[in-house]
Amino acid sequence: MDFKLAQVDSAFAVIIAPWLPVKCYYALYYLESVLSHLINGSVHGFGRGGHTGVRKQIYSLSNSGSFSFSVDALNRVYTLTEIRELPAIDPGQNARADYWREPECVNSIVKKLTDYKLLEKKLGWNLHTKKHREEQNQFIAKERLMILDFFYWYRIKANYRDLDYIDFENGIAKRDVLKYTETYFKAFKHYSAQLVNQIEKLRCQ
Repeated sequence: MDFKLAQVDSAFAVIIAPWLPVKCYYALYYLESVLSHLINGSVHGFGRGGHTGVRKQIYSLSNSGSFSFSVDALNRVYTLTEIRELPAIDPGQNARADYWREPECVNSIVKKLTDYKLLEKKLGWNLHTKKHREEQNQFIAKERLMILDFFYWYRIKANYRDLDYIDFENGIAKRDVLKYTETYFKAFKHYSAQLVNQIEKLRCQ
């Protein structure tokens, strides 16, 4: 309903934009929780501390082939080591209108998500010490990530910290805020449809 109102009046898009990632994430979170529960009985999504538990479930189920989305990039589980070894994008490449169609776009997103994941962990590290540097190396070696983590990390950015770099009320035109909400909602609908399709397949078995 919020999104439909924003399409009628772009000024309303400015109001809903900061909370859109949060609402979209929780809708996806519970769909992911239902999917993992139907596959292996997991209840990670229905109790405290479920966010990281659900992410790990999705990694494991994707790796095992327990489900498969229609877009290959959505099924790939990376190690952080793999992501750090991806080539850097060429300067200005991500400013091109067709950049989102290229594999490098996915690479640049998972690189940014890795930055978020490491920054969150670094809050408890003092990298001037050998012990914490070793802990960082171990973390990078064992941790995983998917492009689908985008919704998880953007919800954190929107809900807790750092989203003020997008000044929806003062620094961006209403029509541009509306375009942002439309694009975000489109991505959300695409992934939610993928999840619902997998859930329906399991229900029909």
